[in-house]
Amino acid sequence: MVLLSVAVAVVLIGCGVLVGLAKGVDLDRQPVAGKQGDTRSTPIASYSAPPPTSEAPVAAVQTSSTPSKKAPSPSKTTKKPSPKVTETVQPPAPPHDVPACTPSRGPNQLPKTKVKEYLDTAATTQFWGTRTDPDYEQIRVPQRLLYAIAEQESGWQTDIKACDGGLGVMQIMPGTQAFVNNRFGTDWDGTIPQQNVMLGANYLAWLIAYYGPKLGTYDMTDTKLLNAVISAYNWGTGGVDYANAKYPNPQYVQNVRALMVSSRAGNY
Repeated sequence: MVLLSVAVAVVLIGCGVLVGLAKGVDLDRQPVAGKQGDTRSTPIASYSAPPPTSEAPVAAVQTSSTPSKKAPSPSKTTKKPSPKVTETVQPPAPPHDVPACTPSRGPNQLPKTKVKEYLDTAATTQFWGTRTDPDYEQIRVPQRLLYAIAEQESGWQTDIKACDGGLGVMQIMPGTQAFVNNRFGTDWDGTIPQQNVMLGANYLAWLIAYYGPKLGTYDMTDTKLLNAVISAYNWGTGGVDYANAKYPNPQYVQNVRALMVSSRAGNY
């Protein structure tokens, strides 16, 4: 009986081994996991290497070929600050009550073509330099304004003296000549035609700088600025109500404005 039991046990054990082999189980190995506290890692042989690739590794911080949108920075102002009021000294005004008389004309009249050359040169001249208010550097006297004032004042005559003492093409007064030369450090001579034109243009450039800050613009297409400059050239700065567009010599302003449009300069 005992021998029969032993024989049965041997047969059962042998069957178990065969079943295990059929299932691929290694009975001699212990389980890798399942027991608490077992710190053994999975064998390296159980990992397979990733397939080869030609792609570059992904960066730690994702980048883009297009610039990323940044938080908007404070926009830079494109509007220029209002011009500064720095010109406070007023030139002497020409006399306003002058007895009627006939202007004296001399024999040394230059051709109108030569006068036009002088006026064109003055229109491109930068009278304000870098040692003054930076805003003044942009000032240029419009060509049509020079043509019109020269026509209104003298008819483009170079050898002429008015009853009030005005000389030449731009009818320069002695006080105006002294003021411009002192303010700009120049030595213009009103009796010389070319310098006479430069004196008149230089004075106009000063008037633009004088009224520009008060009106907040140097744009000579601005009606208030243009009219104030024209009025003051003939009358002086006193009495010119630039803020309310009221002028002591409205007919003069109107004449010059008309000549800016229909000057005879094109015939010279």
